[in-house]
Amino acid sequence: MVPALSDSIAPDFAELLSERGVGVEWKGLSFRALIGSPAVEYGLVAGGFDPSSAVMVRALRSDVGPPLPTRGDRLTADGRAYKVTGLTDNSNWPIITIHAELIT
Repeated sequence: MVPALSDSIAPDFAELLSERGVGVEWKGLSFRALIGSPAVEYGLVAGGFDPSSAVMVRALRSDVGPPLPTRGDRLTADGRAYKVTGLTDNSNWPIITIHAELIT
């Protein structure tokens, strides 16, 4: 029987996290994740546009939860604070993507 792709990705991703990942703190829990470069997004607000820095944080589901972060939760990594804006979560896949906004 051939192992599922998700079964073979988890150990490889765990190795990548140990080599390149950064420490993330969430509700007293520590885990390693890959954090993408911030992308500046502009939201329309009264009086003009409001810039925000959005990032994607990728981590192993088993390292983070359950439970998993939800919208509005706070994360810290590399001395920076982030607010969770969403979560991409496929329960059949070992990697989750946390969408977050840099708090300035």
